[in-house]
Amino acid sequence: MRLNEIEAEYEGAVTVDWRSFLLRPEVEDRPMDKFTRYTESWERPGCLEPRASFRQWSGEHQPPSHSVPPAVAGKVAARQGAEAYRNFSDGMFKAYFTENRTISDTDVIVAIAGETGLDQQTFVDDWNGNTEELTRAVFSDYYSAVESEITGVPAVVVDRKWLIPGAVDTDQYRSMIAEAQQAAGGDTAE
Repeated sequence: MRLNEIEAEYEGAVTVDWRSFLLRPEVEDRPMDKFTRYTESWERPGCLEPRASFRQWSGEHQPPSHSVPPAVAGKVAARQGAEAYRNFSDGMFKAYFTENRTISDTDVIVAIAGETGLDQQTFVDDWNGNTEELTRAVFSDYYSAVESEITGVPAVVVDRKWLIPGAVDTDQYRSMIAEAQQAAGGDTAE
C-alpha cells in the first residue's frame, strides 16, 4: 500500500519492481497455537500501515503451509497487467492478515483472483500451463534476494544500492528516494 502510494506520488520517477521472497520455501506443518502466537507480531506493522487491517490468526482456517503457491500466483496475476497484480496482491494481503485465510491453498488463491477482478479462467489456465516456468521465476527472485543478503519481507532496494529492511513509514521511503536522487544527480529512482 505504501509503495503503491510512493509510486503514484513520484509518477514516472520511481518504479516499483515487485519480486518474490519465500519466507517458507518448503511445506511445513505449523501447529495452530504456535502460529497464532506468531501472529501477535503483526501488531507493529499494523501500526505503521493505518489503511491495512491486521488481525491475530483466529484459528478458523489452517495457517498457510508454505510460500510457493502465493508467490507463483502473484506471477500469474502480474501476467494480466500491473493493475491486476496490485489488486490481486492487495486481496492476498487482506485474505491473509485480515481474514486469516489459508493463502497456500489453491482453491483460496483462485477465489481471491476472482474476488479481485482477475479473469479466473485465464488465471487458472495460465497457472496450470506455466507452473514450472513461474516456479523457476519465483525461486530466481528468491535466490537473488538471498545473494543480496535480504533475509525477510518487506525489503526495499532503492536504486539497486540501498536496502530498507522491514516495515517503515512512508517518510523513510521518501528520504531514501531523495538521497538516491541527489547521489544520481537526477530525479529518478528504481
